[in-house]
Amino acid sequence: MTDKSNQIWYRYKYDLKGLKNECYDLVNSLFIQLQQRPQADTLIVLTENFVNDIALKYSAMEMEEVRFALNEGLRNNDPPIFINVPTWNKFLRDYKKNKHLSKQKNQLTQFSIYQERIKSIGQLTSKREIKKIGK
Repeated sequence: MTDKSNQIWYRYKYDLKGLKNECYDLVNSLFIQLQQRPQADTLIVLTENFVNDIALKYSAMEMEEVRFALNEGLRNNDPPIFINVPTWNKFLRDYKKNKHLSKQKNQLTQFSIYQERIKSIGQLTSKREIKKIGK
């Protein structure tokens, strides 16, 4: 049985404030990656729209998966890219379509490959000796 407490719908219902904060950080990081600086009120409105969109259309996904899908969308699409409703919906739709095709073909999804890489990197770095440089 899977843990549903990390899914968007669960977080929307039981931890809306935490979800909004995480979405704000995510939207802000997307702007930073594109070297854009939105106005504060623009960022707040976009975050509200983003929270509502993912709660209504992508509620079964987890935030880590949403973050992965958006970061992949930024890297796999040609500029100019603007952070707005059509852009994040395109990125998330493309991700879901690829995920669905991978499952149909009985292949690993991009996200599961990403998770395995992160896990293996963590195992490699946890075994290393840390040396302090400087004072």
